[in-house]
Amino acid sequence: MIGRRLVLATPFLPLAARAQGSDAYPSRPLRAIVPFPPGSATDGIARFVAERISRSLGQPVVVENVAGGNGTIAARQAARAAPDGHTFFFATNSTHAAAVHLMKEPGYDPVRDFAPVTLTSIAPLVLMVRADFPARNVAEFVTEAKARAGGLNYGTGNIGSLAAAQLLISLTGISAERISYRGTPAAVTDLLAGRLHFMVSDLASAGEHVRAGTLRALGVTPAQRIPMLPDVPTLQEAGVAGYDFASWVAVFLPARSPEAAVSRLNREIRAVLDSEEGKRYSLSLGLVSATGTPDDLARFQAREIEQWGRIAQAAGLPRE
Repeated sequence: MIGRRLVLATPFLPLAARAQGSDAYPSRPLRAIVPFPPGSATDGIARFVAERISRSLGQPVVVENVAGGNGTIAARQAARAAPDGHTFFFATNSTHAAAVHLMKEPGYDPVRDFAPVTLTSIAPLVLMVRADFPARNVAEFVTEAKARAGGLNYGTGNIGSLAAAQLLISLTGISAERISYRGTPAAVTDLLAGRLHFMVSDLASAGEHVRAGTLRALGVTPAQRIPMLPDVPTLQEAGVAGYDFASWVAVFLPARSPEAAVSRLNREIRAVLDSEEGKRYSLSLGLVSATGTPDDLARFQAREIEQWGRIAQAAGLPRE
């Protein structure tokens, strides 16, 4: 599914100013490729950033949603874009860490084919059940799952939710059947309808239901509690030893993009997301703002690729 939206029209510039800056970066409209459909947390943060950097860059930014293949279709398109700084990619752990271990041939190299710009956000996930599910905490959830003949079922809408659930299953020894969906919102709908027993999901799709009390949050996936749900324990605190997981969003350019483009985009994106407005908006999407330098992102990505190898092995995730 491909959708386009012009985020901001080109602001008026005097002719003299345009002529003087004609060779400066950026010299024309930019394209931001998002690997998931509109309505996702990745899409939300991309549109927020695009609208605001278009003002400071003096060029419109077109957000293009290219969904499918757990983000790899969009990643391939971004990797093959002209390395001139005018196309950038909102990557996730699915496209730039997990794909190395879960796909035989993703069609791109997430390290060699991309230039890091900045991490934008950390996306904690939450183990959740319907409000009428018998378990009120993680220990009771594990007991309930082990007591049910045939175990439980759960829904996944992306690689992050799949890995998080499989890691939970692996570390607790419960039995559960996976049901795959084209996106997380559809899985949340079935959880609310009682067709699923549980999910490990981001808050972008399920946060409003947790706040409304129709879904119950039992534990969060990172090693530290999250500001959106400060009273909900981490899965480690709740007794699942060694559990530490979170999804993330980051911006990359195609490899060999100009250093001036990398530096400028890094500066502009960090200014947006490090602002109080940016932090509040991130939290509203279930994300925690987390920016840094290109080198910070390169080191973070290397650690994430290594961690996803351990997760894939521990969770028994096949390479497809």
